[in-house]
Formats: sequence, C-alpha cells, structure tokens
Amino acid sequence: MPGKLPTRQIGRNGPEVPALGLGTMGLSAYYGAIDDDETRFKFLDRAYELGATLWDTADIYGDSEELLGK
Repeated sequence: MPGKLPTRQIGRNGPEVPALGLGTMGLSAYYGAIDDDETRFKFLDRAYELGATLWDTADIYGDSEELLGK
C-alpha cells in the first residue's frame, strides 16, 4: 500500500486536502485521442485508491467536468 499523500489546509479554517492535485485536462483534450469512459474511470479509480482526492478541472478541459460528475 502506498504512503499517504502529504496534506495542506486551505486557509485558516478550510478543509485539509492533498498537497498534490490531479489535473484532468489530459483525460479529455489536448493530448491526442480521448480514451473511452471505462478506461478513464479505471484511471480515476486507481488514482483515488492511491490517495488522489483533489481533482483539478476547468470548463476548457473538454468533458473532464462531466466525466468527474458521472
């Protein structure tokens, strides 16, 4: 089992989140052909298993927001 990711608190009273976020632009746009949803879900599931809980997304990242919403 991998070690726990280091965390940081957001602001004085905010939540504690991993110090390293997972960018989702590459899941949906700009880096070649887009994988099917099943493949992308497997990637996201594995990232979550390894401790990724801070997901970076934006409306310009293709369908990454929709993907995470599923």
